[in-house]
Amino acid sequence: MCAPETIRTSDTFFRREVLYPLSYEGVPIQYKAPRVAGRHSVQKPLRPARFASTLRSPPEDTRTRRQNRSYNVRMSIYIDPPVWPAHGTVFSHLISDASLAELHEFAAAAGISERAFDRDHYDVPAHLYDELVQAGAKELSGAQLTRTLIASGLRIPLKERPEKIRPRLLRAWEAAFAPRLERADASAESRARLVTQVAELGEHLIQAWEQPHRAYHHSGHLSQMLTDLDRLYAPHSHTGSTPLPLVLAAWFHDAVYEGAPGEDERRSEQLASTSLEPLVVAGLLDEEELQLVRLLVRATAAHELPESADLPAGYEPVDIQLFLDADMAILAAEPARYRRYLRGVRSEYSHFDDEAFRAGRTTFLRSILGRKCVFLSEEGLQLWEEPARVNLRAELTEWEQAPQTLLQALVP
Repeated sequence: MCAPETIRTSDTFFRREVLYPLSYEGVPIQYKAPRVAGRHSVQKPLRPARFASTLRSPPEDTRTRRQNRSYNVRMSIYIDPPVWPAHGTVFSHLISDASLAELHEFAAAAGISERAFDRDHYDVPAHLYDELVQAGAKELSGAQLTRTLIASGLRIPLKERPEKIRPRLLRAWEAAFAPRLERADASAESRARLVTQVAELGEHLIQAWEQPHRAYHHSGHLSQMLTDLDRLYAPHSHTGSTPLPLVLAAWFHDAVYEGAPGEDERRSEQLASTSLEPLVVAGLLDEEELQLVRLLVRATAAHELPESADLPAGYEPVDIQLFLDADMAILAAEPARYRRYLRGVRSEYSHFDDEAFRAGRTTFLRSILGRKCVFLSEEGLQLWEEPARVNLRAELTEWEQAPQTLLQALVP
């Protein structure tokens, strides 16, 4: 949820705790305060023509069918008052604190279009409010609904939404290459071709990270890993930034992700090799740096230091430690975020049945907890070791004591 925002009218300031910048059916809306106060107050029509049929009250027979419909849902659906103005009406947010599957079921039973879903909530117009409450949605204030969604672990923060992440990642990709492009011994025309070549590779990679089957290993994970690398490297680098080979390894380490451990890393390493070789030829990377990228991508399969590795001049085993720790930092997330990570992993491994997933996950947990240290670097130990062990032990206890309850909680 966004911080409280001030909305100005001609003579009044309204303080509101905003759930998200409102979007209706995927179209961003600019807030305007309603001219008339009241729970269902309506301002003069603002809607474009394409929304007119969507927002009209449904025909009488449709309303009757909805009112007579039996809603078979658990009482964990919540709605806030319709006070968010757009398109000539005001809107509520509809959420579940149990699962998105339950939320979709409830919305479908109410006849709400799937296009009204926005990552973790539905935007619903005022004329449906009373009907949804009668059907079982619990009334909460906007602030209460915000806190409920955060506590459930289902909330998708703005910073993790692909449409927000994409431009940030592409800027970071271009910035990583900028110093070398400036130093490139090439004509202006050749340099322009290099810039285009680098930009196209970044676009290709981000499309891979945005594949729809990814529920955790998506662009949000890449963005957070790059942030964590910069944090870990702050005391190590005189420039205060992560070295280019480690940035490239982060971009490639899950570029191929099909939920096939070992094979995904092998294919990602192969993709890194074939994609970056032209940049070696162009002089933006050297061969030793490419080999380091490949080594780092390969190391994410076991998340352990290789027994032996030929590192380029200026690099040490601590660079591998920092890279692997940044990839594992999610294990130390606060509990709601950790649960959302776990739910994402379960979704990505939906091709395994519940028992196979439980067995594989508990094997992973015992393996990590059995290590002397979860994190390899001194910085990782200080930042993340204790909270990660708390999360891992808590998850393992759930699998041992109430596996079916946990599996139900992981349903997307």
